[in-house]
Amino acid sequence: MTEIYKTLNDYDKYFESQLALSGTILGLIVATSTFILQSGFTSFQYSRSMFLKYYVFQSKFIFLSLAYNIFFSLIILYFNINSVYLFIAHSLFALVFAKHFLDFYSHKGYVLTLHSNKYNPHKSGVLRYFRYVNNLGLIPNLIIYGTIYFIFFYPLHFNQPFRLNNHQVYMTTVSCLAFSIIVIIKIIPQFFDFSEQEYKSKTKNEIIDNIEVDITKENEILKDLLIKNGRKEFQQHIKTNEFESLFVYTPSNKKEAFFVIDIQFLNKNIYEITEAIEKYSYDFFIELSNTHVDINNFVLSYFIKIDTKTNSRNYFIRASRNEIDELKKKLLRKKDFIDQLKNKVVDELFRNI
Repeated sequence: MTEIYKTLNDYDKYFESQLALSGTILGLIVATSTFILQSGFTSFQYSRSMFLKYYVFQSKFIFLSLAYNIFFSLIILYFNINSVYLFIAHSLFALVFAKHFLDFYSHKGYVLTLHSNKYNPHKSGVLRYFRYVNNLGLIPNLIIYGTIYFIFFYPLHFNQPFRLNNHQVYMTTVSCLAFSIIVIIKIIPQFFDFSEQEYKSKTKNEIIDNIEVDITKENEILKDLLIKNGRKEFQQHIKTNEFESLFVYTPSNKKEAFFVIDIQFLNKNIYEITEAIEKYSYDFFIELSNTHVDINNFVLSYFIKIDTKTNSRNYFIRASRNEIDELKKKLLRKKDFIDQLKNKVVDELFRNI
């Protein structure tokens, strides 16, 4: 394989310069990221979390690439480490970098998918992660996977298997430094692009700093996201395996994400009805907790008709994003998940089931 890097006469001198330069750039990027994450989005009214998450993912892989340069420069300068251990450390860095790099582009693909007609893999499990990356297009995908290969795996061709020498570390650090500089140059223009996008999303009346307007707009964004994710019940009455009829709408006068859910059951016993409600509620809450909007409290208010009876039964659940996330960590069954939610008002028909 052709090598595109020059061989150096004095690697120690190079790594001393690399250590100082990478440390300086790391300090600058920490200061820039701190400003953007803490203060840069204070003027944004809509979807701050989506933009913030974009910069969080981006900051992680920039930090990792600069940390590689600092860490390996220190090892080469001050420690006598076996080439096998260098290879192991290099491989671990490569895997961690690839994970955070793909996290960023998966999130970027997610944002693009929501604002396009591309296929939305919202129920595809692990494949969803890579499908969002794939939705960015052929050229971006070649650049993404090519970057990972060129920075961390291309240098491995120039030595014995499972070994890493000073020249290979030099090759990787040059690539990391160049890559970091390119990404850093793009940070500020990206921020202004987001600012322009945010400004264009406002109408004349929404420029006023009014929290009710904010929540109304966020609810509209959330509803659009859920429809994009395939929830047809927001647009029409639908029939499913569990429900004879299902329809969801969002009242406009609420200061939280409030969903009124009209459902009807035919030929179902009380246990089947309760199980269907708990399953639907669990899936709905999990999906809501994974959305990137500035709403953190969700309400599911059910109006339930059973067979041909005219009166409706009620089932009311409120949960915060933090509460959902904490219960998710426990890997509970769907019934246990719903049972442990603190804020519920349930019709006596569905109690103690």
